[in-house]
Amino acid sequence: MAWQLVLVEDEESVREAFALRLSDQGYLVQTAGSGEEALTLLRGFEPDILILDLVMPNLSGLDVLARVKQLFPNLLVILLTARGTVKDAVEATKLGAFDFVAKSIDMEDLQHALNRATEFLTLQRQVRLQSGQDVERYALDRVIAKSAVTHAFLSQVRELAKNDRVTVLLQGETGTGKQYMGRVIHYNGARAHKPCIEVDCPSIPRELFESELFGHEKGSFTGAAGRKTGLIEMAEGGTVFFDEIGDLPLPLQAKLLRVIEERTLRRVGGSTTIPVDVRFMAATNRHLKDAVAKGEFREDLYFRLNVVTLTIPSLRERRDDVIPLAEQFLARSAIGLKKPVRQLGESAKSILLQYQFPGNVRELSNLIERAVLFCPGEALEAAHFPSDVQSGSSSSAAQHSAGPTASSHPSDPMHVHISFRLGEQSLADLEDRIIAEVLQRSDGNKTQAAKHLGITRWMLDRRRKK
Repeated sequence: MAWQLVLVEDEESVREAFALRLSDQGYLVQTAGSGEEALTLLRGFEPDILILDLVMPNLSGLDVLARVKQLFPNLLVILLTARGTVKDAVEATKLGAFDFVAKSIDMEDLQHALNRATEFLTLQRQVRLQSGQDVERYALDRVIAKSAVTHAFLSQVRELAKNDRVTVLLQGETGTGKQYMGRVIHYNGARAHKPCIEVDCPSIPRELFESELFGHEKGSFTGAAGRKTGLIEMAEGGTVFFDEIGDLPLPLQAKLLRVIEERTLRRVGGSTTIPVDVRFMAATNRHLKDAVAKGEFREDLYFRLNVVTLTIPSLRERRDDVIPLAEQFLARSAIGLKKPVRQLGESAKSILLQYQFPGNVRELSNLIERAVLFCPGEALEAAHFPSDVQSGSSSSAAQHSAGPTASSHPSDPMHVHISFRLGEQSLADLEDRIIAEVLQRSDGNKTQAAKHLGITRWMLDRRRKK
């Protein structure tokens, strides 16, 4: 997996140099130039690790650390300084910093600290797995199944959960819950108390894929300062789930095929063959048979993955599940948004049952969350939903979040149309809406969105932060 970092450094040249170096090492990096900017960024999401410069104007690193630990007590924080003292280190430890390291050009101390932090996080996640929290969350009896279609589908899921060595290919439209069902299969089988490692195929740079998946030995390439355990090894005894396997480049497909066939791997730069006991699952919204015919996907890998194909039904095929799912999402959103919304009104139920849900379960979840956000009372009614939902229109889910000035062309899925009101909107507004629209079209996949926009993933993150 790619660890998510936020780097806070007030000197721009140092910040950009460190961010580039960390990105090259496989981390997903977002940056902030001040303590205030960092706190704003953290309100949007919680990264795995926060790297924090000690000496900054206004809010110092220690000030930010104190606030972060109040807001996110479990977030690992590494303090970075060029001129820290023993007193600073003691104070940082008291405030809950994970580590306190010297700033250097070669970043050696920081890299060692990050290695310790990621090892700690990995161990922490394994402990959480053993506690049974995920087993309970993905229990089969918690899956909404009011429709006959879902009941039949879940009978297949039960059989696959029992046979924990069978390779499974999950197919279905965007938003149907392929990742969720992969976890359900894992956590209801014999491997439930072992790791379930997810590999987001499009997001891993191809030059880092082997190292990320198989691991590497110290000195095997520039920047390989120590041995790294790959994702497959980390999943020993459990499951490796390849999300959007259809987007994996052909050269990497051959390397993955060998591991799946032989159940062994070799770290980059290593000479030892390592046996692995894992279950392989993969998911895609592409028609892999068509991709094979076009020469975009290896036929031998397709047959190796296609031992059992599980097609997840769309929400349109399981109408009886719409209202129970909506009520589940309502309860979750009301708690998360701290809103007093308690129930779905009859008018809301009526429009949801008529709507076609091109974005499936994910779209329903997003619609309910949006409606809860704008609902002033205790019941969601039709008026709290976007106009196209009220009218029963099946426009794309992107339109709901991009607002009334963004529109899509169903006849041309690659076409994005954004209106612009002269004198009322700025060029920055236009860019924001284009990025939001393309991200929605890419199903939240930032790597794919950056490709559509003709920029790098790093540039996309920078523009979103602005």
